[in-house]
Amino acid sequence: MVTDQYGNQIQTLSGSCINSLGISGNGLDKSNLKTTWQESTQTMTVKGISFYPGPPGSKELCFAWREFSDFLRVNLTSGPPVKLHLMDWPELEEPIAVINGRELQKPLIVQLCDQWENPSPEPNVKISLVKANNLKNKASDEMLLQFRLLPTKGRCGDRTQLLPAENNFCSSAFCTPQGSVAIEHSSSSQPARNKKDPAFFAAPARPHFMVSVISEDNNIIKNINPGRISMKMWEGQSSENRVPANVTTLGCSKVKDGKDEGFFYFRDKMVPERVGTYSIQFAFAIDKTNILSSEQIIIEVVPNDPVQLLPESPPATPVVSNVRTVASRTLIKDLWLHIKDEYNNSTGNNLVGKIIAVIKSSSEEDTEIPVFQGKVKTIEFPFNRGSAEIVNLVLAENSPGRDSTEYILEFEADLPALAKPLEPYRLSFMFYNDFKKQQQMAMLTRKRDELSKSIAAYRNMFDTTEQLVTEMKYQVQEAETKQSHLKNELKKHQIDIPQTNILQYVDSLIKQKMLEQEGVKKSPRRSCTLSNYPKDNQDILGKIAHLAQIEDDKAAKVISWHMASDMDCVVTLTTAAARRIFDETQGRQQVLPLDSVYKKTLPDWNRTLPHLRNGRNHFRPIGNPVFARDLLTFPENVEHCQIVFGMLLGDTIIIDDLDAANHYRKEVVKITHCPTLLTREGDRIRSNGKFGGLQNKAPPMDKLRGMVFGAPMPKLYRTLSGQIDLLQQYRTAVVKLHSVNQDLHSQLQSLNTPDMQKTKQELAEQEKSLKLIEEKLGLRGPMDRVSRAALFSRPVRPKGPSQYDCMAQWTESVWLTSSAGLCGLVAFQGIGSPPKNSSQFRRMYRLSYEEAAASANLHIRIEWDPTEGKGIDQSYLMESNCVLKNVNKL
Repeated sequence: MVTDQYGNQIQTLSGSCINSLGISGNGLDKSNLKTTWQESTQTMTVKGISFYPGPPGSKELCFAWREFSDFLRVNLTSGPPVKLHLMDWPELEEPIAVINGRELQKPLIVQLCDQWENPSPEPNVKISLVKANNLKNKASDEMLLQFRLLPTKGRCGDRTQLLPAENNFCSSAFCTPQGSVAIEHSSSSQPARNKKDPAFFAAPARPHFMVSVISEDNNIIKNINPGRISMKMWEGQSSENRVPANVTTLGCSKVKDGKDEGFFYFRDKMVPERVGTYSIQFAFAIDKTNILSSEQIIIEVVPNDPVQLLPESPPATPVVSNVRTVASRTLIKDLWLHIKDEYNNSTGNNLVGKIIAVIKSSSEEDTEIPVFQGKVKTIEFPFNRGSAEIVNLVLAENSPGRDSTEYILEFEADLPALAKPLEPYRLSFMFYNDFKKQQQMAMLTRKRDELSKSIAAYRNMFDTTEQLVTEMKYQVQEAETKQSHLKNELKKHQIDIPQTNILQYVDSLIKQKMLEQEGVKKSPRRSCTLSNYPKDNQDILGKIAHLAQIEDDKAAKVISWHMASDMDCVVTLTTAAARRIFDETQGRQQVLPLDSVYKKTLPDWNRTLPHLRNGRNHFRPIGNPVFARDLLTFPENVEHCQIVFGMLLGDTIIIDDLDAANHYRKEVVKITHCPTLLTREGDRIRSNGKFGGLQNKAPPMDKLRGMVFGAPMPKLYRTLSGQIDLLQQYRTAVVKLHSVNQDLHSQLQSLNTPDMQKTKQELAEQEKSLKLIEEKLGLRGPMDRVSRAALFSRPVRPKGPSQYDCMAQWTESVWLTSSAGLCGLVAFQGIGSPPKNSSQFRRMYRLSYEEAAASANLHIRIEWDPTEGKGIDQSYLMESNCVLKNVNKL
């Protein structure tokens, strides 16, 4: 109503006076305003007063009529509660990733809100969570309810829904945003998988695999212990992604110079020797019980280049004569020859040619060489698709040849498409002139072949056992070295390990250190209370106040105050993300897109302070000057944060006090430009030299209203983390050492069991029988103790790396004749490049057997390395009763 100066109501107004009435106010929504004239009371009524959505608080309305006005203060409160809001969490369009058994990354703060998202002051709000029984909550007299960082457990893939809330002031139920917590493994390894199975050549191929562990948000997880990453390989394919028991487990290689953080390399892993289908799977051990596996990669191992011609299984040594009976003259009834690579895999399926069979003598002076049926010296057999069938290979009746002599049947492959000739297959056979003697020798030869195979099997078993023991001893030595190294590292942290009850002591110490670490983590420290912007997009880094941490309180206060106008700014990677935030906040939120920053003018983070010239002080500063940027630590996004703070802080320097700052500036300006100086006491000297006044003095910490950089974890926390990691590694090393020691002890005990002693006795008896048979066959002299089977066997190299690993092995047999007419078959075995032909052997090794043996057939095996020796000392050859090894003392 309208009154005079004394408060008396004016009674002479009419309904048209409402046209002069105006209403205004901050945030007033005038769309629903209705003004009416009350004739009976001579007053103007205003209805539909409402405000635009905004925070609760005091509002002021102004009513103006002509030149008169009056004000009304209105207290705006929250409306009726209608929904729940999760504070400081992004929009929950996707499930929140939670590691099984771990805590949420931050508390769940639930806010009861009205329809305009204003906080409701209603007390005794109860919130219900289901699915995980170990998530607890309680009623609060405040309007906020916090779910602390309680451990979350469940099956991988389970989800915990935030259900409608119940309250004690009405029967309504309010729903949170559609959020869920996905209980799943922390990561997933996703190696690339080809549409077609990759193929590798057998054994020499050493493929490289690069593996990374990917989190649910498609980011690479870093800081993973490489010991938790492994590669498993086995033959065949497993259904339903299952891994069989007999798998080969390989560890990852070391990353050089700390490059490619988050990637794990598997280099120089030998491909299996045998051809076939193999499966590869990578595994990440989350803990002792939970292992995360990749999809299986199926590879095909294909044969290498052809190198030799071999039968599927070695035939028995033929014994023939030149009598009329065809069966007595038959060298081979039916034999298949196949092309093999160096690992005995069949190959050459695309080759076509022929196999040429020829008979040779072990001595070039021997002119009586048996011939095939038809009086021919060579016979050809067709070769197709990697194989050739040798059938009915028969000697000619009355064929030449010396009685009781061993000849060599040689099969040579003639394959035009093959660039490098194959090693021919040689089969020794015995030739006799007498039929009865042939039958006796044939029976002895069969017995010899059986004994040779049995002895070879025994020897192979003993060699394998010896290699296994050697490998176990190496593992024990390696485990002892690692345990000793970790023990020395623990001593550097003043942690001494007792000699007894090691595991119990280490377990208790780990538990103690973890409790100390948890206490340090929960201890109060400076934090930024400014609410961060929701990171619902990977292009949003967050507000500047949350991007960095500063350990020193004084430096944190003055730097936070110096950057006060920027602390609330949201940093984004792209201008598009910045524009979206600008539109969502109607321009009220300041943003900084990094793709619009001119980076060439950014300061060099490795630049020295201005008082240093060429590594030397131009003057002696006081007050401990340091670049402000060097006091910052970045929990994540280091490169992006260096761009942000390099642009905003520049070369700003922190120094102790104002006197030191003035002295520093006075000396610096003599040689170069001086940047802004901030003192730990809170003063500022601008780059133009101006200081003093309230605008250049930092207020107390509590006046910054929470807009201050938080403090990082104390150094004690990082120290405890390192000690816990060392203790866990030491415990693993102790358990492994105990395990390999037990395995070695068990293996050594098995060598002395009655069964093993019986096996050794059987081997000795068979070797004795073989010796007698070979003496009857004329293959062994009385002083020779080398079996014919051992003559052509390849030596077993000791376990472990050697300088000759990359060199090929070779075997060459040469007949050498002494001056007295004695001859001997010498099998030279070595590594590297062999002499070109047998005549070169004779020139290099002219031997005299008169003093060495009385027999005409002396067999000596010599391992020779052409890179070391130029000849063989004959004193070694005098010891013809043993296998001569390492004659050049390699």
